[in-house]
Amino acid sequence: MLKQTNSILLLSFLMTILMGFQCGKEYIEPPKQRFLEKVSLAPAQKVYNVNDTIWIRYITSNKTFLDTISGQRLPTNTIKFSFGAVLLPKYNTPLNPTDGFCKFILPNNVTAQYTTSQSGTSTYFNVDCDNASAYNIQVGVVLKYQGIYVLNLPDGITLQGCTNQTNPYPSASVQFIYDLSDCNKDVYLSIPTTSRQEFPVGFTEAQIDFKVAYALKVQ
Repeated sequence: MLKQTNSILLLSFLMTILMGFQCGKEYIEPPKQRFLEKVSLAPAQKVYNVNDTIWIRYITSNKTFLDTISGQRLPTNTIKFSFGAVLLPKYNTPLNPTDGFCKFILPNNVTAQYTTSQSGTSTYFNVDCDNASAYNIQVGVVLKYQGIYVLNLPDGITLQGCTNQTNPYPSASVQFIYDLSDCNKDVYLSIPTTSRQEFPVGFTEAQIDFKVAYALKVQ
C-alpha cells in the first residue's frame, strides 16, 4: 500500500509541476491535501458470465477521507463529490452496441449521467450532502456481452462545498482505488500486444497496478 500510495503521489506531483510551467503560466502551488479512498468489488474473479453483476461498494463508518499527505482522515461532511464507473471494451467485444456494454444498477434518488460509445459505457452521479453520518454507495455493473474489459473507477474527482458551505479543501481531489490484492493484470496481458490499442504504451497496465482499473473476461 505504501509503495502504491507513493507512486500515486509522485505521479500527481509531477503532473502538477508540469502544468504549472506550461505556456509560461504562473506556477500553481500543489494541493495541501490528496485524498485516497478504497472501494470494494464483489465478486472478485477473473472470468464472469453474461448477465453476471459486479458490485462496487463505497461503505464507510463516518464521513472522512484519507489525506495521503498528512496521513490523517479529514472530515468531509461539508463537501460533495461525484462517483460512478466506466466499462471499457478491450478485446473480442461487440463494436458499438446501441444498448451499451453493460447495465448499471444505481442507488435510489440519484440523477445519473449515462454515456455509451464504441469506447465504453459509463455513469456518474453526485454524492450530495445529507444528514447521514457515513457513506453507503453501491453500484451494480450487469455484464451484457462477451469479451475482455477493464472496469475503471472515477479518476481525480474534484470536491465541491455543500450549499451555503465553504469547501475546506478547494484545491484537493479524491482518487478511488479498489481494495483488492489482485486487479487481474494477467487477464489484460492475455490480450495480444498488437490488439491492446493503448496510448501511451503501458498506460492501462499502470492503471491496473495502481488499482484504479480492474480487468475481467466475460464468457
